[in-house]
Amino acid sequence: MQEILTKLGLEDIPPVEVPKSLSQAIKEFMQSNKRFLVLYGPTGTFKTSAVKKFLYAYAKNKHLKYGKVSVYDCMFVRFVDLPKVWNEDEIALYRTKLLAIDDLVFSGFHENFWLKLFSLIDYRYTKPCKTIITTNHNLTYFLEGEVNFYYRIASRLCDENLSTLVPSETNYRNPRQISSSW
Repeated sequence: MQEILTKLGLEDIPPVEVPKSLSQAIKEFMQSNKRFLVLYGPTGTFKTSAVKKFLYAYAKNKHLKYGKVSVYDCMFVRFVDLPKVWNEDEIALYRTKLLAIDDLVFSGFHENFWLKLFSLIDYRYTKPCKTIITTNHNLTYFLEGEVNFYYRIASRLCDENLSTLVPSETNYRNPRQISSSW
């Protein structure tokens, strides 16, 4: 099972308890007809941990129920690793039923990368695939200003008909304190 988890990007699950609000948001998303769930907030607010824990349980249940699980069932990809994954197994990014992209940022890549990312997001926008994205950005800010790939990507991810945006505010360093930067 460990080899399968590594292939799915789930080899290291943090031993933390995630806020119930994030766990509940993921469960509601999975039961909805929405295509995208965007968890956004400052660093250290359990976004990645919540997604990894959910995907781990999802993969484990698939394995127990069907005796197998693959990248076409679910996949966790760090945003900075997307170029590598595109080279190794691009088809899996399009075909996986549940894709999680961790730590989306809007800088540091060539324009061709943004075109490929928009193509992936647009494909998953039009197909019955689920996508969870974590980011430090409030994507609605990218909807203001000039039209570019950031705007086009954000417009898909912020479509209220197909997306749910959930702020993550509980800081793991001080769980009783809400992050003030949001």
